[in-house]
Amino acid sequence: MTAYTELAARQALASLIGRLLLAPPAAELWAEAAALPELAAVMGDGPEELAVAYEYLFGRNVYPYESLYRDEELMLNTAAADRVAAFYTACGYEPDPNVGAPDHLGLELTALARLIATEAAAQAHGDAALRGWARRQAAALVRQHLAGWAPIWARAVQRIPAHPFYQTLASLVVELIGSELERLAGEPVAMQEYIPLQPATPHDEETDLNALIRYLITPVKAGFFLSRADCSALARQLGFAIPISDRFNMARTLFETAGQFEQVEALITALQDIMSNEEQELRRLIDAQAVWEPALRPWLARLADRRWLSDA
Repeated sequence: MTAYTELAARQALASLIGRLLLAPPAAELWAEAAALPELAAVMGDGPEELAVAYEYLFGRNVYPYESLYRDEELMLNTAAADRVAAFYTACGYEPDPNVGAPDHLGLELTALARLIATEAAAQAHGDAALRGWARRQAAALVRQHLAGWAPIWARAVQRIPAHPFYQTLASLVVELIGSELERLAGEPVAMQEYIPLQPATPHDEETDLNALIRYLITPVKAGFFLSRADCSALARQLGFAIPISDRFNMARTLFETAGQFEQVEALITALQDIMSNEEQELRRLIDAQAVWEPALRPWLARLADRRWLSDA
């Protein structure tokens, strides 16, 4: 495989994954996905069931926006999204304005695909300056953005048995980013330090339980993304059910109901088990590819610090 051919394959994979994350696959995209052996093996009989799984996963549970993982405000279009938008502008990339926010994982991967395509074209034409620029920009996108949150998103997806197609797709996202981290390891890129933002509006009369729940549902504090499906699964594990609501109210109801059945200690143990599993998976990534360590180190520190949960 020539260097150009390899870059073309990388670009095609990044583009395909990005588009599959932006919407359920229509007929043309379905056929394109079926050409990838890993996805073909888990696609099922038709795109209809994928549309249902897509909405359940990304519309109701594991929202694929960087800001929800990097800022404390738990809203779209916060400072994290602004940083991504500024990066796009610097690269001359105009994302689809119909997507909820510029920091959607599908858009970030589409931007990566464009940069890889630019590198490939520059290499084919012997344009060393453009090739170097494209590599530096791709390295910045991967290190400053994608590597810092996509593995946490992927783990949340993989905890939900909605459809093996999207669990496989989440694995491919992490594999692609890890491969790009290795390929671009020599590019000089200054790492940005993300300083978590406080919520824009203080929560008056915050109870101890409310403070605990807000910590628990904030990935940049807890170290993982607790989805609504996670809350339902935890309730079932403890032998009861809770109504579907937003993440805050479901997590609060989970604790309140556990208290009624004297199951709070069991709930805390179950949450600690999730955190232990997440920590093990992140360490597995680092053991397999050491280039992950700088991006995942803060998440490991968050997962290891469970004093907030032990005091519940």
